[in-house]
Amino acid sequence: MLPKTGRKFPLWTGVLGGRDTYAQTIAELLRKEHGDSRRAIKQLMRQTDASERTVKHWLSAQHGPDTVYFLRLVVSSPVIRAFVLGLLEGPAAIPLTGPVDRISLARAREAYAAGEAAGGRSATGAREYDPERVPERDPINVPDRAEINERQRWFLSRVVEGRCDAREIAAVWDVSLKTARRDIAALKAADLICYVGSPRKGRYRKTTG
Repeated sequence: MLPKTGRKFPLWTGVLGGRDTYAQTIAELLRKEHGDSRRAIKQLMRQTDASERTVKHWLSAQHGPDTVYFLRLVVSSPVIRAFVLGLLEGPAAIPLTGPVDRISLARAREAYAAGEAAGGRSATGAREYDPERVPERDPINVPDRAEINERQRWFLSRVVEGRCDAREIAAVWDVSLKTARRDIAALKAADLICYVGSPRKGRYRKTTG
C-alpha cells in the first residue's frame, strides 16, 4: 500500500521501461561477457541450468531471463551483478532513509534461510546431490505409488538388486536419457527412492516408507 504522502512510484523509463528493452539490455550484457558463440551458450547453461533454447533466446533478445534465472545470473555473472548495482544506485531507486534495524536484518536472514531450505539446501549450504536431477524448467508430475509405469517398476527392482541409473533405463527400454531421468526424478519426488553416497560411487536405494 502506498503512503498518502511522499514519493510515488516512478514512471519507468530506460532499461525498466518494458520487456523488449529489458531483453535487449540483458542480451547485450551477456554477449559482452561471453560473446555469442557455442561456448558462450554452454557456459550460460552451466551457470543457470537453463535449456539451450532458453539461453539462445536470451542472447538473441527474444525474451529476457525470468525471475529464477535472472537471480542465478546475479549470483554467477559479475556483469549482471554490476548491472543490478547500477539500478540500485540509479535515480529511480528509493534511497534508504536510515540504517536497517536489527529486527529487519534478523527477519531477512530468517527469510533467506527458509528460502534456501525450501530449495533443497542443507544446513551447510550444499544441495543434495543427485546425478539424474531434472532441471527446474522440466516440471515433474509426481506419481502415486500405485501409478508408476512399467519402466519405473523395473527400475525399482533393479535398485534392490544393485546399482542402476538412467542410462540403463534408456538402453533397456529404448527411450531417451531425458525420459529416463524423468522416471527417476518422479520416483524420488514420490519418496520411493533416494540417492546415497558420493557423486561417483553413490547409488539409488528404495526408501523404507
